[in-house]
Amino acid sequence: MREKLISLLIDPDRDRRNQFYLALDLLNVSKACIAQDNTSKALDYLKKHPDLNPDYIFLDSLLPSDETPRFLKELRKIKRLVQVPVIWYAASFDADQQLAIREAGFAAGLAKQGDVHKLKRNLQVLFRSELHEAVVQDETSAATRFKMKMKEMLLQTQSLLEVPEHLLTHS
Repeated sequence: MREKLISLLIDPDRDRRNQFYLALDLLNVSKACIAQDNTSKALDYLKKHPDLNPDYIFLDSLLPSDETPRFLKELRKIKRLVQVPVIWYAASFDADQQLAIREAGFAAGLAKQGDVHKLKRNLQVLFRSELHEAVVQDETSAATRFKMKMKEMLLQTQSLLEVPEHLLTHS
């Protein structure tokens, strides 16, 4: 883990942003944490500050679904940010979701916590992992991967709904 980290947090909830700041302060690893309440403001900020190279970008999972792939696509167009890990920051996150998160273009997922000390511990684990090497190269766009994953999930749901009827016809 680096001595001091720069983070960009995109979350519209001011209380969650404050909790995030506190957790970073408790870890004593933060050089800076820039917060924006939406992806458009975050991209504008990154473009206006070409000297800013965050070590991590945390993206709130509750942003509108069309905003996320557009943000990832635009972010990866900025050469200095191509390898910056983008973390899916969600109300809940299960290890079983890791593959889907990575396929959507994220380096990892992190659960929001009601307790600042739990968030601190989760951040500590995240910062010690080797996410920089895990960033997916953009052989297909983030938007395409996101759409493909959503289609796959829809097809799985549809096949689950068809199973009972299928069992009835073959009995």
